[in-house]
Amino acid sequence: MKFKVKNVNCMNCVNLIKNSLEGEFGNIEVDLEKKILSLNLEENQVSNFTKEFQDLGFEIVERL
Repeated sequence: MKFKVKNVNCMNCVNLIKNSLEGEFGNIEVDLEKKILSLNLEENQVSNFTKEFQDLGFEIVERL
């Protein structure tokens, strides 16, 4: 599953996302240049992931 994201600007952002969310949601890949976040999510995990991602101070613009 891929998401277009906002406010993810540097490796510190990527490390915060990975360290905070990979334990619960598995491997997360972030393309800083394109602002695209990729991970394997089940449909029933999307709302929880979105909330936790936003709680870190980042924004999901759209699901791709």
